[in-house]
Amino acid sequence: MIINRIRIKNYRSYYGEVAFDMSKGLTLIIGDNGDGKTTFFEALQWLFNTTVDDTSIQNFSEKRKSELEVGEIDEVLVAMEFEHNGLKSVEKSFSIERTCERTYRTLKFSFRGYEDRGSERVPVNGKNLMNRCFDAYIQRYSMFKGESTLNVFDNPTALRELVEKFSDLKKFETFVEMLAEFERKANNAYVKECKNDEKVSKQAKHLEIDLRQIEAKISDTERDIRQYQESINTFTGKIEDLEKHQDVGQKYQDLKERLHNLTEKRNRFRGSIAAINFNTSLLDQLWVLCAFPDVLKEFQKKSSAFSRLKRTQNDAFIKEQAKREGKKEAIDEIRVLANGSPKLPWYLPTGETMQEMIDDHICKVCGRPVEEGTEAYKFMCRKLDEYRLHLAATIEEANDEPEEIKLFYSEYVEELHNLSISLGGSNAQEISRLASDINDRLELVERLKREMTDIEGKIQEANDEKARLLIQADGVSEETLDKAFVNMKGFFESKSRAEKRLIESRAQLERLQEERDELQAKFDQLKPASSQVKVYKGVHEVLNRIAKAFVSAKDKNLSQFLRNLEEVANTYLHRLNATDFHGQVRLIKTIDNSAEIRLFSSNGTEVKNPSGSQQTTMYMSVLFAISDLTTLKREENYPLIFDAATSSFGDSKEDEFYNIIDKIEKQCIIVTKDFITKGQLRIEDVEHLTCTIYRIKKRDGFSQSDLSTICTEVEKVK
Repeated sequence: MIINRIRIKNYRSYYGEVAFDMSKGLTLIIGDNGDGKTTFFEALQWLFNTTVDDTSIQNFSEKRKSELEVGEIDEVLVAMEFEHNGLKSVEKSFSIERTCERTYRTLKFSFRGYEDRGSERVPVNGKNLMNRCFDAYIQRYSMFKGESTLNVFDNPTALRELVEKFSDLKKFETFVEMLAEFERKANNAYVKECKNDEKVSKQAKHLEIDLRQIEAKISDTERDIRQYQESINTFTGKIEDLEKHQDVGQKYQDLKERLHNLTEKRNRFRGSIAAINFNTSLLDQLWVLCAFPDVLKEFQKKSSAFSRLKRTQNDAFIKEQAKREGKKEAIDEIRVLANGSPKLPWYLPTGETMQEMIDDHICKVCGRPVEEGTEAYKFMCRKLDEYRLHLAATIEEANDEPEEIKLFYSEYVEELHNLSISLGGSNAQEISRLASDINDRLELVERLKREMTDIEGKIQEANDEKARLLIQADGVSEETLDKAFVNMKGFFESKSRAEKRLIESRAQLERLQEERDELQAKFDQLKPASSQVKVYKGVHEVLNRIAKAFVSAKDKNLSQFLRNLEEVANTYLHRLNATDFHGQVRLIKTIDNSAEIRLFSSNGTEVKNPSGSQQTTMYMSVLFAISDLTTLKREENYPLIFDAATSSFGDSKEDEFYNIIDKIEKQCIIVTKDFITKGQLRIEDVEHLTCTIYRIKKRDGFSQSDLSTICTEVEKVK
């Protein structure tokens, strides 16, 4: 859309009808404070608004209203002729009738449109025509009142809406949503069949319960995150509203910088104090020993004495055991026959063999018969009795014998002795020096605490001073100022709490999502017996992979969309600051899928507090880039309309800026007080510009106390 002509009739300070012919490039409408610049901008806003039929009598010229006779009617009208796939025009109007001395009524509201169809000019509905050619969304990226409105990404939904309107990512969104639904249904079918599969049904039911619980927790956490983000946005908006008062702007920026430096210093002190952990050092660093040197010496002496005593007792015990072993060996030596040969063991012959020889009256060793009552027979009986006695004694001894006889069953004395040794030598010297080290640490902590207390006081003073500055806005009652003072502190505190909870909730969400993924992986690893279930599983896994691939592709394309926009914006930024530092614009995607416009040096350092002119050109460069994007996607140009967008520029910056804008092939309408000095237009500074220039000003002879004497005159300079 290219605007050719604007007509305004009886709209506020515009008495009668005036007209502005617009060039296809830059058009400047220059006026001093109170000359009608903002009224011109708001007249266009009134014309472009298709949602409200505003017939407020406040929009009617006070001068014309004062001239109406009783019963006389006149109209308020704003009209625009433009090109958009042919010539078109729209005009919005309503009439005012004076009914008696001080009473008026509005009537005949009209919103008409016209467009050329072939050789005919056809009337159409004005609202429909405006929505078709210059809808509210396009206006959002085309009309800017003041420098504070130039940051289009200040709105958290701006990036999503921009992507939906001007990129192909909406197609990805459709596929992502569709595949997510398919995957959900496939997964539900798989889960259902798993519960009916006799091999994995029990596991599947348990996993499903766990998954449902995790999903519920994830849903609750995501809801909390949205609420905390909304709270942060709300408090940020309220804080920014209070920060926008120009009268205190510079002082407020100085205070913000001072607060930032103080806060960083306080955080460093806190970190230094936290790094000194007295509880840990008390034991791990042996600080506790420096207060008890006599106790340490006594401990070392006792540990050594205990070690000596244990060794002495253990040696005596070993000797006693050796004596017992020696006695046993001596007894075994006594058990020999007369000729020095040892006896047979008690267990040979066996009990069964001896009983058999006695019963059969024969020695089955030598083969001789043995009569009952003979010495040989008695010998065999004694041998059998000896066997039985030994057997009984052996069994009893086996039952009563302890596993192992020890004097000391632990190594505690050795451990204590080793510890006492380790605390001697060079370690003993270190321990002796601990007292001075501890004293130095304590003095350091006390000094840091004193300095931190001082910083806390300065931070509080700065916060109080900032709150006082923020309530120095004009046009508010004393009650509102008091409320603003209280609210300012409350807003910062509430925002801080919400930010802390947001961080905690995001961390919790990550943990829950990991748990869900682990449970889902376990579900996917089930090995059902039914071939039908295996089919459902395969479909679920394939759709899951495809869905993830589309999500990844969507994210990559969004990043590429921002990089392309960023590249074009930097081209404009370079042109708008051709002889000055311009840096590099970066579009940073935030975690809530919005975007932030930031300025960086080429060495990677962020320009935290750009000057007013740097910030303005930074935002304008992004707007020009978006305008190029709308032209590319919709195959239509749209004008950029600014009201007082360069109020932070100096004279030299003004000349450079307008020289560059004048050469950009894009329709821009800028309403400004630039090039005005003491109420006079600096003709010499605008002569070299090739653009269309209008000078608007109040007609001479007005009364400073009577609004009905105000009339804006329009003069075309070139």
